Amino acid sequence: MKVYIVGVGPGDPELITLKALKVIRESDVIFYTGSLVSPEIVKLFQGKRTFDTSSMEIEEIVGQAVKEAREGRKVSIVHDGDPTIYGAISEQVFLLEKEGLEVEVVPGVSSFQLSASLLKLELTCPQGPQSVIITRLPYRTDYERRMVLDKNASIVIFLSIHLIDKVKEQLLSVFPADFPVAVVYHAGWPDQKVLTGELKELDELVKTNKIHKTAIIIVSQCLKREERHSNLYSGSFTHSYRRAKQ
Repeated sequence: MKVYIVGVGPGDPELITLKALKVIRESDVIFYTGSLVSPEIVKLFQGKRTFDTSSMEIEEIVGQAVKEAREGRKVSIVHDGDPTIYGAISEQVFLLEKEGLEVEVVPGVSSFQLSASLLKLELTCPQGPQSVIITRLPYRTDYERRMVLDKNASIVIFLSIHLIDKVKEQLLSVFPADFPVAVVYHAGWPDQKVLTGELKELDELVKTNKIHKTAIIIVSQCLKREERHSNLYSGSFTHSYRRAKQ
């Protein structure tokens, strides 16, 4: 018996992977969070037995999934974006496997990837940062309430837009006030917003546009529109498939 944990991307149904679409079409039972999965994606669940997990606790979700699987139905637990990034799947996988079920995780396009695409942004741009840090401002946890930040990396911040004043304060401890930032709200949904500016105005940018949740913050030198040259395509650079010009 197998349960699928399926990433369906940030909202745009055209960004769902072929594997995810195949699994959903073959599933008898779908669990999904109605507040996070876009209505366009939910349309794909027509004819299926569905459970909106918005008000369910983990024991209910896993218990019902186990019951459905043991009764011979193909079960998918659907997540927005990619399940492996802030998808809270660790507990689901552990409990399902504890019940003797096999689990397969199907990756999806993450909202931060779509956000970068909407910005036409390479997060690891030539002569710029070559590392990407995915972080959040911890909230209602026992961990130290600080994000992981490095001025030499592109920073992608999830799940923290409602704490924008604290986010800005921590960012200013590492980056200068004129450092480029972007905010992408509801990436892949009809009401998406793509905003850019400088760190010093980040809080104003968010509050003016009345953004309180479901947004990605990107802080990166790569947001500066500059001509950058990659060695990969340079005539003076030798690699396995091409010799440098003399």
